[in-house]
Amino acid sequence: MVNTERRRRLSVEDRRGELLVACLHLIGTRPWVDISMAEIAAAAGVSKPLLYHYYETKSDLYLAAVRSAADELRTATRTDPALPADLRLLQALAAHLEWIDAHAVAYRAILQGGISSDARVQYVVEAARSDVVGRLADGCKFDVLSPSRRIALRGWVGFLEAACLDWLVARDMTRAELADLLAASLRGVLSATEAKSAAVNA
Repeated sequence: MVNTERRRRLSVEDRRGELLVACLHLIGTRPWVDISMAEIAAAAGVSKPLLYHYYETKSDLYLAAVRSAADELRTATRTDPALPADLRLLQALAAHLEWIDAHAVAYRAILQGGISSDARVQYVVEAARSDVVGRLADGCKFDVLSPSRRIALRGWVGFLEAACLDWLVARDMTRAELADLLAASLRGVLSATEAKSAAVNA
């Protein structure tokens, strides 16, 4: 039986947050099509009608959970702009890896499974990638994000995702080792990009 007393004490936003947490915990545990709204409601400790009050369809709930996860990861990886660029990068990468380690199943499902091909979900994922590119460009203090810089940063974000997905399965490096590798790869691709641009403009 749902604890109605507990339900009344939660604000709308707190209740939404609780539902999204329950959804994220279930995403990736098995094919999304096999997970019912009744199961999600039970995991959140609410009735199914209440869940439908907040989210009319299962795909709406999935989309909201993906958006919430993206916002949470964005907040977790925010660093102090006063810090040196290299330290900010390492801190952001450490926070990124810590977050995906804690949400490994959901992270893999969002990028590889569930309804990740849904246009609305893809929009959220692409917006998160663009945000990372923008933050990297700001951290590098680029006055202009030229096509070569944009492609280099966007390509590195793809590498970041692939490396993280591999690491979540293999677990044969420490988080610190992976963070160092990712930081070195970013420095390498940017160095190559700037050298190529300099040669072209010489």
